[in-house]
Amino acid sequence: MQQNMIIGAIVLIALVVIGAFALTNSNNTQDTVTAAGDQATKLALYNNGSTWLHMDVVMENVTLKNGSVKTFYSELYIKPNGTITIDISNLAGYGNEKLPAGTTIRILAWKGLLNTTPNGTADLNLTMQGWSNTQLPGTDDKKLEIFFAGLPVNQLPENVTDNMIFTADDINKVHQLQGFIDDEENEPLYEEEILTVDQNGKVTLTIVTAPELCELIAHIL
Repeated sequence: MQQNMIIGAIVLIALVVIGAFALTNSNNTQDTVTAAGDQATKLALYNNGSTWLHMDVVMENVTLKNGSVKTFYSELYIKPNGTITIDISNLAGYGNEKLPAGTTIRILAWKGLLNTTPNGTADLNLTMQGWSNTQLPGTDDKKLEIFFAGLPVNQLPENVTDNMIFTADDINKVHQLQGFIDDEENEPLYEEEILTVDQNGKVTLTIVTAPELCELIAHIL
């Protein structure tokens, strides 16, 4: 597992069975973007669906520990019953520390479904969960459920065989790191959330734009 604070490309192939994370399957797996510190603020994305989940994620205006502000762009592929965890503290330069009280991050996301044998439609079923202070979330760390029925299932790229995430502070770098260009039409669902952190490190995720088909919404990634 490679750690790179700003522009590292991370292909996640180490699988850890974590029973406490089970949502629809007791053998749900977690993949981490970076080595998660015990105090760091993290965001987990759980794919509870029967197909691969493809996501373009933008975390806008993240204030770094040095006081500068960056926007981070990520391309994710999450297999059925798979999980990817993003260590936001590490991206922001805080290492193993939780993000400061009052931290607010706007998350923009475009989502779609993929499979090795695309056919028909399926339901998008995603759970998001943020937390701080521990390596794994606690029972009181709230989850945000994202569900949308009847999305088309498109072709999974042949070089995607496990959970993968590519992250950079520049859109073009994400495409370079990924090494292949995805089709924007494969991510028809759009939504926005606000992530906030309180003085105790507790994370709250609030939907500000409910999931909707994004024909009229510009696709950033």
